[in-house]
Amino acid sequence: MTEETLIKYLEFLKNECLRHQNDNIISDDEINQLKIEIKRFENKIKTAFFNSEIKQEISKMDFNLEEENHNRSKYKWFSFIGSFQGKEIQQQENRKQRFLKLYNDLDTSIFKIKSIL
Repeated sequence: MTEETLIKYLEFLKNECLRHQNDNIISDDEINQLKIEIKRFENKIKTAFFNSEIKQEISKMDFNLEEENHNRSKYKWFSFIGSFQGKEIQQQENRKQRFLKLYNDLDTSIFKIKSIL
């Protein structure tokens, strides 16, 4: 993998996050498709020869799509009020927040990697 390919792959992942995040519903299938792409990316990175700064920047990215604490309130009485929303709405909101966080991480990393190159 070359530096140009790395940037294109990161841009692709970033656009996928944005596309899924802008949908009203993020399905399990969409999450699985993105997980597959992330695994492909990670496998290609393992075999690529980049300098240590780039590898360090890539290792900082958090690709965990299963994290569920993005949309949780810190206060118990807010969570009681939020329980009326329903589990599905909370799950979708959490997924949107997770995709947004991954999008922002990718965007920041792309900028930093371009500045290294």
